[in-house]
Amino acid sequence: MLQDIDAIKKFLPTLSYPIYHLDFETFQQAVPEFIGCHPYEQIPFQYSLHVEYEDGRLEHFAFLAKEGEDPRRALAEQLVKDIPMGVCSAAYNMSFEKTVLKHLAEEFPDLSGQLMDIHDNMHDLMIPFQKQYYYSKAMQGSYSIKYVLPALWPDDPELDYHNLEGVHNGSEASAAFADMANHTPEEIEQMRENLLKYCGLDTYAMVKVLKKLKEIAGQSG
Repeated sequence: MLQDIDAIKKFLPTLSYPIYHLDFETFQQAVPEFIGCHPYEQIPFQYSLHVEYEDGRLEHFAFLAKEGEDPRRALAEQLVKDIPMGVCSAAYNMSFEKTVLKHLAEEFPDLSGQLMDIHDNMHDLMIPFQKQYYYSKAMQGSYSIKYVLPALWPDDPELDYHNLEGVHNGSEASAAFADMANHTPEEIEQMRENLLKYCGLDTYAMVKVLKKLKEIAGQSG
């Protein structure tokens, strides 16, 4: 196991509370159904948002678009309500979230200021693992959160993506939403529940990753 305590200690103060842990889910269309979309463009249809306060308190917000409709405007409007101006947002591999935010800002100029404020105040929780401030063999040479999380919190069923129903990764989430309109109301209800649980775990995982980093930094006294 490798631990660069000093580097972790320098990273942690770059974040300020409350921290808005954000994760998007997107899908693609070969032939775009929605105005302004390009073939195979990443279209955001869902987000999860865990708000972490300095005292450890958590709040959770979620958005999941209605199946069969262009999800972008409703998602963007809800997002700027859920994330105030000037706060610290966080993502794991933030280049993806930043790209989504930039495209939304370009599509909806009236929301651009608020969307780009989220974009500009975002921090990447992947950095300590990408730069190997922390590394263990359990990560199997990867800094993906799907490998980092079980390495930091082994044998925790609450954090095990395999225990989820129906949706276990981003590809399955995209496929589920793209196909949702073809299902019965009962099936759609179950699919929506699966999507919400999956995306919710993505941001809760970020909270737990940050908690472990803080524990590691504290161990050095």
